[in-house]
Amino acid sequence: MYNLLIFLAIALIGIILYLTITKRKPWKFIAIIMVIIIGALLLIGFRFTASSALPNGTKPIESIETIYGQAILYEDVNNHTFGLAKIHRSMGFLYHYAGGAPDYILEVNEPFQAAGFGSDEQDGFMVGIKTGNPNIKYIVVGNHLENLTPSEPYNFNMETVENYPNSYHVKEIVDNHAFFVLDEYSEKTWTIRALDKDGNLIADKLFGTGEARYTEW
Repeated sequence: MYNLLIFLAIALIGIILYLTITKRKPWKFIAIIMVIIIGALLLIGFRFTASSALPNGTKPIESIETIYGQAILYEDVNNHTFGLAKIHRSMGFLYHYAGGAPDYILEVNEPFQAAGFGSDEQDGFMVGIKTGNPNIKYIVVGNHLENLTPSEPYNFNMETVENYPNSYHVKEIVDNHAFFVLDEYSEKTWTIRALDKDGNLIADKLFGTGEARYTEW
């Protein structure tokens, strides 16, 4: 898409130079060409705002500026699923959808649902959370506990996070959601825990497991 933008810009400059050299009135032609260019950009998916580049029928919940444009956590207004979007910015003012993770749904009786997208440091790794339990006040992403198995009880609370600040990222829940943009996908960045207002562990999703679970031990 970026190559197409360069081609259109060069073509427009060439037409303007030609009309100027031949001493023709260029403004009418420029207006027509601009309409054609804008129409072509919209047709292939470019938009003038990051939120308008999201999939149809969705609204942004939270966005975070990145080196490539914006990372966005969004919700589908029709079926209330949620997803993640990578929005590229081109030429400083044009945006287009560059991939994401759509259609995540929070099932009944789940403490929270986690969505992830991305893999490496260039793209970053997005983690979006939607909670189903009003007692969840904080989401913690990260881990310092090695060789932890799903069947093994363990102690964890906000004090644990404070004791290992380099191992964890914490967000307070806002409107049942939390959103992170991390360096890369790893065991640490795909280990997620939910804490209550007092910082006590309510639920977790350990790396390599399926859905989130309540930690009742």
